Amino acid sequence: MPFSLFSSSSRRRDDTVAARRRRAFARRLTIAICAGLSVWLILQCLMSLMERGPVAVASASISRGLTITAASVTIEQVPVSAVTESAFTSSDDIDGLIAQIDIAKGEPIMKGMAKRAPVVGADHTAVEITVSSSVETLMPGRAVRLVAADRVLAESAMVVKVPEQGSEDSGGILSGRDGEDATVTVALTAEEAMAVLAAQEEGPILAVALADG
Repeated sequence: MPFSLFSSSSRRRDDTVAARRRRAFARRLTIAICAGLSVWLILQCLMSLMERGPVAVASASISRGLTITAASVTIEQVPVSAVTESAFTSSDDIDGLIAQIDIAKGEPIMKGMAKRAPVVGADHTAVEITVSSSVETLMPGRAVRLVAADRVLAESAMVVKVPEQGSEDSGGILSGRDGEDATVTVALTAEEAMAVLAAQEEGPILAVALADG
């Protein structure tokens, strides 16, 4: 009989200890869940208070010199910052611009990364010429000096169009592709155009990029 009473008392004590442990674990779990929920709610409140704005992002890789179209970008909403202030914010604003550098897929397109295509002014004509120098550094809108073997043909001709990078027309004897010239379109006065067209029949023409500004 004494043994039976002792066993019953031990079982009750064990049950009480186990119950306390379960209650303590439940309290700790409840506290952890409440703390995590509080942090999540605070973050949600902060995010809702943060102003967001549109930014044009490249939807595919865009090579330097290519024309950007509305289909080339997607508009994403991002927190307002210095990035949103200096980036294009709509596809209409960027449609038809020329990429000034290589733009990676998913990269925000900043205003300095794309410029409007050049327009041939009054008293000028667009002339397609073959040059025997590399055109990799040339961009639409850039000023170049056109030089023949014995004279300068044009002091400051505006580049209107250049071959796409990697195309068959993007070579030149100074680009490491001997025997292959490159075709570019430049804006010239009538007098310059006649001189350049005549010089093409006599020998190579070099296009030397001028400093910006």
